[in-house]
Amino acid sequence: MKIAILTCSISRNAGGLMDAIRDLYKSLPENSKILTIYSFMDVNSKKDLPSWGNLVIKLYKKKNPFFYSSEVKNDILSSGNDILHIHGLWRYPHAFATSWKTKTNRTVLASPHGMLDPYIIKNQGFFKRVIGNLLFAKEAFKNIDCYHALSVAEFEAIRNHGINKPVAIIPNGVTMPTSIKEYRAIDQKKHLLFLGRLHPKKGVDMLIEAIAEIKKSNPKLLEDWVVDIVGWDQDNYFKKLKAIVDRNDLSTYIKFHGGLFGEAKEKMYATANAYILPSHGEGLPMTILEAWSWGLPVIMTPQCNIPEGFLSDAAIKIDNHKDSVKEGILTLIQMNTHDQKEMGFNGKQLVEKSFTWELSALKMQELYRWLNEGGMKPPFVK
Repeated sequence: MKIAILTCSISRNAGGLMDAIRDLYKSLPENSKILTIYSFMDVNSKKDLPSWGNLVIKLYKKKNPFFYSSEVKNDILSSGNDILHIHGLWRYPHAFATSWKTKTNRTVLASPHGMLDPYIIKNQGFFKRVIGNLLFAKEAFKNIDCYHALSVAEFEAIRNHGINKPVAIIPNGVTMPTSIKEYRAIDQKKHLLFLGRLHPKKGVDMLIEAIAEIKKSNPKLLEDWVVDIVGWDQDNYFKKLKAIVDRNDLSTYIKFHGGLFGEAKEKMYATANAYILPSHGEGLPMTILEAWSWGLPVIMTPQCNIPEGFLSDAAIKIDNHKDSVKEGILTLIQMNTHDQKEMGFNGKQLVEKSFTWELSALKMQELYRWLNEGGMKPPFVK
């Protein structure tokens, strides 16, 4: 069995998608023997390529915003692979499903990674709306044999998009910290961390506005806390967020750090006291799993699609509006230290039990075998 993996980027330019794809395949048994990853060069490809270990990766020049490349097309079609697995939608890898199916009549698997989330579909930009209405995109959906959902909510989003093909529900995993370094905090404050790209769907504006409301009503509650916002700017959204901070005089309480990776990112988790993601929509966010792996209590919306976090008392539930975000933050900062640590410990136990890459990789291996060889359908395929 040979599998072609097609994705737009293998670098930090892909955000959490880089970690999700890389760590899944690094955990897949016999990965270097059965996988070839096809992707495109960008400014960070060379820097991030070593983190993929012994995985076989072929990189190509991107010819246009759609990520079309005749070279990658010809190479995959002549590769002799049995399965094409596409990660992400709305660019050339999505459209390539039709070429692959037409030329080889072999299996196509697609992982949307949250790109069919209702919030994303409703608020997608002009570029994606144009692609979604073009014939090649609609035809590609018909040529995909099976979909991979990260959660039950994403499974439902796929069905609500009118797709009736089989869907395998396999969550993201997390790599547990192997050694907790003795990072020293830069101050004596407690730190509430947000980590992710700066994009409207992440709800960072609500986070900042909630802090502004708490400052007005009860500033003493914030005396011991700092909110660390870690993330790279997308579409100049940082300018809007910074304006909210400046307008409400919050520079004492909110610190922007830009995009951080590697040890710098690890240090933010290690020195944080809690994590927040007030998102409008996700597939299954890597950052929450990472926060739990570091033993952090989490504040999150149901749209993060990890209901197990609420059931395990590992997270504080908020809705995706400012008042609810405010109440969630107040709940956290008014908890005693013991209860905060217990919530974080519950999260750590949850990921160790249900969200490791080893578990996800074994399910993906089983899915590949079923798609290639047939037989009894795995129980996680709906």
